[in-house]
Amino acid sequence: MKKITALLFIAGAYLNMNSQVGINTKNPQGTLDVLGGSLIESYVIDTVNSFATGNYYLITRSKDSTPVGKVKLLDIALRNVAPVNTYNITLKNVSQDDVVSLNTGLETAKYIVAITGAVFTDATPGVNTTTQIKSFGAYSTEVTFVTSGGKTYNAVNLSFQGAGTTSGQNGTWSLTLCVYERALVKDWGTYTGTINNSFTGVSTNTPVGLQ
Repeated sequence: MKKITALLFIAGAYLNMNSQVGINTKNPQGTLDVLGGSLIESYVIDTVNSFATGNYYLITRSKDSTPVGKVKLLDIALRNVAPVNTYNITLKNVSQDDVVSLNTGLETAKYIVAITGAVFTDATPGVNTTTQIKSFGAYSTEVTFVTSGGKTYNAVNLSFQGAGTTSGQNGTWSLTLCVYERALVKDWGTYTGTINNSFTGVSTNTPVGLQ
């Protein structure tokens, strides 16, 4: 009986000193250190630090699971919304060139919207003859907000600043929207700066992480 007790004591002490378990490694860096891949519900979790090539999925850690921290696979093929989405919009027969507060139907609480491309066609821009050199104007694009039914939505303003169209022609706007799922976006807040009598300068207030 004394021998059995001694053996159990020695085994317990050994396990306590070697509480870090390694698989395919003799030098574990954590409580469980797996060098290679782990097959979990038919998905291999690869611990090798290598470049991601081809199509791949995202693994996320849930904050609202029970218990908290459940690892989930973010399979874009099974979702209507991806972390980053893009689509094109064509607006025909626009009154001359102005689009004001076009409701995208995308709630500001859920999505962040950016205009990544906008082109005005099918109408001849009028020349601004009051400036030297004569100007054909410049595209002006803006994401703003509108409220409808108690909810706030992202909206789009488009115009051809500095000039209208000849003979008041109606035209076509072709724009590309990039939509980000807000839950997966880190918001750094608002940073302000000044320019002292110059059109150029160097940013001094870039958020930490982008520097």
